[in-house]
Amino acid sequence: MNTRMPTQGGRVVLLVEPHDDTREMYAEFFRHHRFTPVAVGDGEAALKEASRADVVVTGICLPGTIDGVELIARLRRAKHTKHTPIVVLTASTLRSERERAKQAGCDGFLLKPCLPDDLLTEIRRVIAYAELPGHPRTVVKARLLNRDEHITKRSA
Repeated sequence: MNTRMPTQGGRVVLLVEPHDDTREMYAEFFRHHRFTPVAVGDGEAALKEASRADVVVTGICLPGTIDGVELIARLRRAKHTKHTPIVVLTASTLRSERERAKQAGCDGFLLKPCLPDDLLTEIRRVIAYAELPGHPRTVVKARLLNRDEHITKRSA
């Protein structure tokens, strides 16, 4: 199910979340903060919507044939999305999953449960880094790969 509810002048957040209730909660939160959410439930739908996104938020475990890591890799290879900031939001605490996501090209990584305000802060951070003049995305990515302080874990 795709949820498109534009707000005035907001940046477009592509939210890839398989759980309807979580997807709707984050989408409503983004609208409240003047972002335009495009909410989808799987990687295939995300690829169709990605070219219009200013930032992508995805999980790792997605239904269908494209998981979150493959989605990130495909977005990084595509002409129109190779510089789009990507934040992973996942319940997976496996270090190997985090490393796979970073290797594929994610810019931020948050663990669920995650407060919406923490996700919003991370989205703003990756957008700000992507917009730094004279700093190509690869330099920012290299810095992030070596900094564990960007990995946020919240306890229930």
